[in-house]
Amino acid sequence: MYLNRLRKMLTENNEKCLFPCIRDLVANGLTLERFTNEDNIPSRQDITQYIAAWFKYTGLSSDECREWMIEYCIGLLSVISSSSKSRIRHSTKCNIKYIYKSDVTFDCRCEKNRFKAPCEPTCPIYEEMAHRAKESEAANIVESYETIVEHRVADEIAPTKHSIKDEYKDQFEKAIEVAQHHLKQWVPKKKIVNLLNESGFKTRTGKKWSYSTLANELKTLNRNIDKAEAEKIRNKIL
Repeated sequence: MYLNRLRKMLTENNEKCLFPCIRDLVANGLTLERFTNEDNIPSRQDITQYIAAWFKYTGLSSDECREWMIEYCIGLLSVISSSSKSRIRHSTKCNIKYIYKSDVTFDCRCEKNRFKAPCEPTCPIYEEMAHRAKESEAANIVESYETIVEHRVADEIAPTKHSIKDEYKDQFEKAIEVAQHHLKQWVPKKKIVNLLNESGFKTRTGKKWSYSTLANELKTLNRNIDKAEAEKIRNKIL
């Protein structure tokens, strides 16, 4: 029914545009038996845009496309859609409007068409579409390769992210040296804290020094020194 109506809309100039894939989709809709469980099943919207792009390719107007397509989508494609008739009608109009106002062109991709519709080498646009498909595949390969290279280069030249402790590491170590020097001179820790803050020294996390912070850092340092000395003695014994 839909195929006969479509044929009546075509003139002698565009009758040859009734390609095998279009004939199959118009007559049968989406043949689900052609797909496996691993395949990505096309949606009603996918088929709508595909056929609308074909209408545009043939030179038929958007009004002609809309008049035929709404009945086709409701009558034949509703079996692969959970939408109501009113929703399908609205969606179809939106898809047709999008196709006719955009630069989308009809591109069947020959035997690799996503609908698994029949394709014949005798199709009038077979060579053109096959060539376009090869160019598209080549472009995708180049684009994928360039993307990989760009990511690798970006990773190589990306600046190393430093933590706050890394940022203040050098001046923290210098502050500890200053503190140890004053301790040997019997300077009270509270006064050493004031000296460190007045000199602009920061803790390992970039904060001002306090008595408790200095005491804890010195205790940790002494503990590490004791461990190192103990390790040396143990190694000598062994």
